[in-house]
Amino acid sequence: MSGITILVIDDDASIHNVVERRLEGVVDEVLKADTPTKGLRIALQQKPDVILLDINMPQIDGFKVCRHLKENPGTHDIPILFLTADRNSDNLVKALDAGASDYISKPFNHIELKARVRVALRTKQMIDLLRERARIDAVTGLNNRAAMDDALVAATSAFHRTGQPVALLMIDLDHFKPINDTYGHGVGDDVIRRVGTSIRAGCRPYDIACRFGGDEFGVILGQTDSACAEQISKRILNGINRLKIRAGGEDVEVTCSGGVASATEMPSDFEPADLLKAADEALYNAKSQGRNRLAIASLSG
Repeated sequence: MSGITILVIDDDASIHNVVERRLEGVVDEVLKADTPTKGLRIALQQKPDVILLDINMPQIDGFKVCRHLKENPGTHDIPILFLTADRNSDNLVKALDAGASDYISKPFNHIELKARVRVALRTKQMIDLLRERARIDAVTGLNNRAAMDDALVAATSAFHRTGQPVALLMIDLDHFKPINDTYGHGVGDDVIRRVGTSIRAGCRPYDIACRFGGDEFGVILGQTDSACAEQISKRILNGINRLKIRAGGEDVEVTCSGGVASATEMPSDFEPADLLKAADEALYNAKSQGRNRLAIASLSG
């Protein structure tokens, strides 16, 4: 699905046609459902930008449909505009309490319809922007821990479903605390920022770089078997080790340790947490062996 899409859930087919005609030039596609069940299915599958929902429908009324949409994480943030010929204030309050953003009266005033849909679209854009920002680390601009967890779940599912290989690289800066203690947190943040930039530069378009927390980073290496994962991991770590950072007239030495685990080397029933644990244990081994090196997870199924 591309462009701006709205979904109309109404048992009156003429309403679908009116909305499609009146919103030409405002939206790119109008999805149509003539039953609540069909509407719920389309909403979950297509994730429209806005939903226009009739209050009075057979079997399931609009209030129940709205509550279903708001209770589902996949559709929770989609603005819902109720369509109603009923101007009873109690029902309008009930509609807003159910989670609707607004309502539009039937028969439509085409100017009002366009205006209210445009407001709903702006609301959706703001929600999407806030969600995106909430998943970005403020210092490095990389994905944060929450985004990494979700991406790891998706990558693991893809591996189990299609066999698409994936590996996880965990990185920890060596002796980072003395940098903060000696030069201050401003320099420490600059080091973290520069490391994040270096990691991003070493990644391929289908890799996902994240700041795991503190001075620890993670990279989900997509479409990567164990041999390729080791090669890419070494390249990323070498990029960090080549950084030239100065503070207080001195060179700040930055080295890092890494641990990498490949899905192809894991037990067949592994979970995302298992891949993370394996990469973490490999990272611990790298540090215990003297730091400034890469260790490979040795687990096998």
